[in-house]
Amino acid sequence: MTITETVTAPAGTLRLSADPPSWSTIKCIPMHATFGAEVEGVDFSKPISEPVMEEIKSALGHYGVLVFRNTGMTDEEYVSWGERFGEIAPADSRRFPTKNLGDPSNLYLDGSIVQPGELRWYMAKETALFHVDTSYDARRARLTSIIARQLPPPGTGGATEFGDTRTAYDDLDEETKQLLDGKVGVHSHFHSRRVALPTFPTFAALDPWKYPMSKHRVVIDHQGSGRKNMYIASHLHHIDGMDEEESSRLILKLRKKVEEPKYVMKVYYKQPGDVVVWDNTAVVHRAGGNEGEGWSGKHVRDIRKWMVYDNTPQEWGLNDRGTPKFLAGPIIQAKHDELYGKEGKVYDFDED
Repeated sequence: MTITETVTAPAGTLRLSADPPSWSTIKCIPMHATFGAEVEGVDFSKPISEPVMEEIKSALGHYGVLVFRNTGMTDEEYVSWGERFGEIAPADSRRFPTKNLGDPSNLYLDGSIVQPGELRWYMAKETALFHVDTSYDARRARLTSIIARQLPPPGTGGATEFGDTRTAYDDLDEETKQLLDGKVGVHSHFHSRRVALPTFPTFAALDPWKYPMSKHRVVIDHQGSGRKNMYIASHLHHIDGMDEEESSRLILKLRKKVEEPKYVMKVYYKQPGDVVVWDNTAVVHRAGGNEGEGWSGKHVRDIRKWMVYDNTPQEWGLNDRGTPKFLAGPIIQAKHDELYGKEGKVYDFDED
């Protein structure tokens, strides 16, 4: 197996919660024993029919993560395809003209590569922790997708790793399941930065308690499969109503659970045009996944993304409907400038 391949499960080891639905057009090749599939049979050079879209949505609900190879989509086509899953979350970047396209790359607006020791490099450290996108927002996103544009050389890293929170919940002992029943998690974007780099002065100077947090239930009903799921993340600051020490122990226990190798799958991008779509209410994800950063500061990793709002009864969690998105990035930038002076780097904050 080469470094550019998707990590797959051995034949005969599947234990998905139920047999997959029958699809007449697409073919799903399982990538792991309990979740994830690589999809064949979709021709992105032509308009995708509604029946095929429904099969893709069905497969995503079942597997939680789908991979499409060498799609050939332009940025505009990619975002238009995303809109067919639901309402796209606004995420404009000045690095390219397409609207509603986020920029989680390692590039500044002038095309230069982010270097170790720069603020954007520090801010990206949290992505190495398992998380779900926008759990710190009152209105959460359900789907996230990445399209590869320019990739670092094979063997230097750059994969995305996923954790199966549905199966991890299934495997919890009954006592823990009863403890989690009805519990509400409180999420903060400032908190996950501190978890990633607890001694970094910029992050240490920003107390999460002084900024807005969001509330979402820890155990949710997954709308795509009917299964229970743990909605946890590095953004999870505390569990409402619990003693601080008890809450921290429980959160760490849940995070360690989904980090067990049997729940984890790694996806490599093979070539430009590869697309991954995942359901944040079924899986967690992180960058890299224990393979170092051979590309960091040296090679371009140009990936772009869209996110689709949850659009289920659980979309707003226990937050006030209509609460505007709170942006942590500019506050972190201002604190860093206060402590260290301005770097003079120009980029768009990718808040995920």
